[in-house]
Amino acid sequence: MNRDNLLKYLNSLLARLIASGTDAATLAEVSRSCIDLCGQGVFPEEACGLIRDVDGALRKNKRPVLQNKVNEMSSALCSAIESAIEAMDELAAQPAVPAPVDDTAAVNTDTADIPSAQEPQGSAPAPTARSGSGDTAAPPIPPDIPDSMPLPPDADRELVAEFLTESREYVEKSEASLLVLETDPADHEAINTVFRAFHTIKGTSSFIGLPIVSEFCHKTENLLSRVRDGEIPYTPACANIALRAVDILKDLLRSVTDALGGQDIAKPAGYDEIMAVLLRPDLREAISAADNGIGDGGTPRLGDLLVAAGKAAREDVEAVATDQGKEPLGVALVRSGVASVSDVGQALRVQQKLQGAPASEQRAENTVRVRTERLDRLIDTVGELVIAQSMLEQDAVISRTDHLDLQRKTSHLGKIVRELQDLSMSMRMVPLRATFQKMNRLVRDLAQKSGKQVLFTAEGDDTEIDRNMVDYLNDPLVHMIRNAVDHGLETAEERRRAGKPEAGAIKLKAYHAGGNVVVEVCDDGRGLNRERILRKGIEKGLLEAGREYSDNEVYGLIFKPGFSTAEQVTDISGRGVGMDVVRSSIEKLRGRIETHSDPGKGCRFIIRMPLTMAITDGMLVKVGRERYIVPITNIRMSLRPAPQQISTIAGRAEMLQFRDRLMPLYRLHRLFAIPDAVEDPTQGLVVIVEDGASVVALLVDELLGQQQVVAKAMHTGTGKTPGVSGGAILGDGRVGVILDIPGIIAIARGDAHT
Repeated sequence: MNRDNLLKYLNSLLARLIASGTDAATLAEVSRSCIDLCGQGVFPEEACGLIRDVDGALRKNKRPVLQNKVNEMSSALCSAIESAIEAMDELAAQPAVPAPVDDTAAVNTDTADIPSAQEPQGSAPAPTARSGSGDTAAPPIPPDIPDSMPLPPDADRELVAEFLTESREYVEKSEASLLVLETDPADHEAINTVFRAFHTIKGTSSFIGLPIVSEFCHKTENLLSRVRDGEIPYTPACANIALRAVDILKDLLRSVTDALGGQDIAKPAGYDEIMAVLLRPDLREAISAADNGIGDGGTPRLGDLLVAAGKAAREDVEAVATDQGKEPLGVALVRSGVASVSDVGQALRVQQKLQGAPASEQRAENTVRVRTERLDRLIDTVGELVIAQSMLEQDAVISRTDHLDLQRKTSHLGKIVRELQDLSMSMRMVPLRATFQKMNRLVRDLAQKSGKQVLFTAEGDDTEIDRNMVDYLNDPLVHMIRNAVDHGLETAEERRRAGKPEAGAIKLKAYHAGGNVVVEVCDDGRGLNRERILRKGIEKGLLEAGREYSDNEVYGLIFKPGFSTAEQVTDISGRGVGMDVVRSSIEKLRGRIETHSDPGKGCRFIIRMPLTMAITDGMLVKVGRERYIVPITNIRMSLRPAPQQISTIAGRAEMLQFRDRLMPLYRLHRLFAIPDAVEDPTQGLVVIVEDGASVVALLVDELLGQQQVVAKAMHTGTGKTPGVSGGAILGDGRVGVILDIPGIIAIARGDAHT
């Protein structure tokens, strides 16, 4: 903003204040605008102090402020704005000092930046060379920011915490929008989203007194402004700078979070380097030169999509691309007859979808921010209410038949409790969109680092999961995707020789199935090498030589700590310290992971987890004198079998025939060594349960009824018990064991991991 425009803006703020009289809302709006200008060094330090005092007073007043307070604060703001106008008039009246002429650099003072808060007031703005002439200048030295600094002693810690929460949301939206821009650089709403985020964080951090954050955001904002104005195209090199700036900002916010605990705010690694890049007068030329030396990394190309879909031959696409000139590739392909209009249109739609929906299509929602500890306390309280209501229903007084009115009221209470439980649980559910977005960024960075072309697709990112489970899921996905890019996908040359598209594909998919959340990670790479894994397992003494092993047993070795078949260790993966984290993290979620591999065609990992680990609908069953809880989501039906429905294979394995289907019959009393249980299946009950593709029958003594239970983790001192996912307090105060159906099936088959 040049001097004339800035003076006009300041006078408009002053006019609004004078015209509004004592309107507190206008006062607050003008206050926020002035804070943004403080971050740009427009106001003298004394005036900035007045503005901060006013804004702080406005924030702390939860009710409308008193009339005399409004008058006082309005006068203070008017004085601050008038002092800024006077300072600019005095600066304009001073004779201009001719700048030294440099034959190698051209300076355009009309577009010079406003001096930052760290530059001396009253000095001339640091000239910024705008590209266009082709001249270059040495990059200026980044602002003098110390390596560490304490949080200002007068900082409002509650305000800082609120700033951090809002800033993390802005950063998340910025990262998503930057990835959208790589696919559609003309998406103005996306670049505006990023610009507004950095602009807001800059102004607020300046008000709080965090120059290391405000200065960094100010310089990044300058780059984004030039991209928004079309002066610098958003190319892969520009994307690298912008995404790197987002990473630095994340580190800065983490450092400010640590400062709330008493530590200093540390300058992140790479801060000075990225600042030096952002301050380069010849930034546009530098970006253009970098673009000539890098590929498009993880950004899908139109030609690759057409070849991958079998709509065009690679040789024809390359020939058209060579002779296309300034004409868009899609138009050139249609003109030459290499691809049809519909095929090109479909490829363009897929190309846009690969990076997610544009920021302009993202729907805003009305939300209220609630502290997570309060939400957790609500869930715990509702859980205790469920237990109390269950005890009430099973009380002997209420269960008597001569208290029908009391039973009706108790039943109505139970309905209300269930609705309250469903509502409270839905409040803790969050979509996987943010997690999938991180994986999108991860694939992009890994593709550039490894030099591979990778097409990343995500489906079902609106699938919801318990908030407490999201953090546990992040690490497994990171390790699996790193392995998929580094080991699973071949190089472009290897894929060409194998008759595959040069660009490898990684697909992340989430959906609900059988009361569980299922997340799949798929790639179309080389797949797992079964023989190499088997050989390595024998070498490490994990398997015995000469024995036959199933695919599940062999592929399960990759989850052992320190197990790796990588011939070369890279900085991405190969040390054997990742996949064991995958299994342990998923087991903490009471989930499991399946591995499917097709040599030469790819690999698929399937993660199955419960929707939530808090409250479970279960069927209470009796086995001997023990009672167990079978999750309702796993039960298909129950029956008392006839003798002709039971058969035996090889004198050992029992099978149940039901509706023209044979399924294994497992006796719970044998699996858990329970005495005094029903031995004859025709005298007991069979519960048919399913887990994915597996359907089995469990023999129990009787069904005691369905009820909601609050799932509790078993004490860590007992260790992991196969077939058991947790415990719950029943209506009579006793503890019931919640069965883990996948674990039960694994025990019965003899391949449980203990």
